[in-house]
Amino acid sequence: MIGQLFTTGIGIYQMYPGTENKWIAQVDFEDESHAQLRGVQGTLTTKYGDDLFESVRTVKQDAENLGIRMLTLPDTKLRLYVKRLFVDNAEVWKQIESVAKELDLEVISCLPE
Repeated sequence: MIGQLFTTGIGIYQMYPGTENKWIAQVDFEDESHAQLRGVQGTLTTKYGDDLFESVRTVKQDAENLGIRMLTLPDTKLRLYVKRLFVDNAEVWKQIESVAKELDLEVISCLPE
């Protein structure tokens, strides 16, 4: 039997190098099924767009509308995973932090050191 679908956060990917500022927001989810570990897995993704806030807000709302539960530990926020950046500078990080603050998310860098 399929259990409740869940995710621990939203991944963001900057899509193009250079001066373009295109983003994709993605929710990876799976089920809490006891019948089979990782019995159901999936991805919900936005089309790339110029507005990071809209991409994250849209995929978060779509996940909630589909009944995907946002799992967090007590006293923690849903996570905003930074998965790919072509332009890694203070301006981009300011934009990411602003989106996280507006949507009450915790920023987690998944970028290679």
